[in-house]
Amino acid sequence: MTMAKGWILLGFAAGYVVGAAAGRKQYEKIKTTVTDLWERPEVQNTVKKVDDFVGDKAPVAHDLGAAVVDSVNDTSPDTSSGATGSGTETPSSDKPATTKPATGGTQ
Repeated sequence: MTMAKGWILLGFAAGYVVGAAAGRKQYEKIKTTVTDLWERPEVQNTVKKVDDFVGDKAPVAHDLGAAVVDSVNDTSPDTSSGATGSGTETPSSDKPATTKPATGGTQ
């Protein structure tokens, strides 16, 4: 190893150590600030209100979501063919299989 490479590696190592220590100090400062904010009574009261609201409304949202899913399933264009959404369809026996040529695009 040449002397120049050794100094470069030493410089990177020193920068890493100093940067890691400064980064850890800033992380601890942010963590302390966030923890202090989270533990404030005003914040905890708001969290409790939101938690109660969500707990009360969750069954309603679940039922509404189920109704939307049922509505979408009922109005899908091809529900009688037995397609499972896998991207491949089996042609029915009374219709001949047809292949459409690819249009547009570049190769």
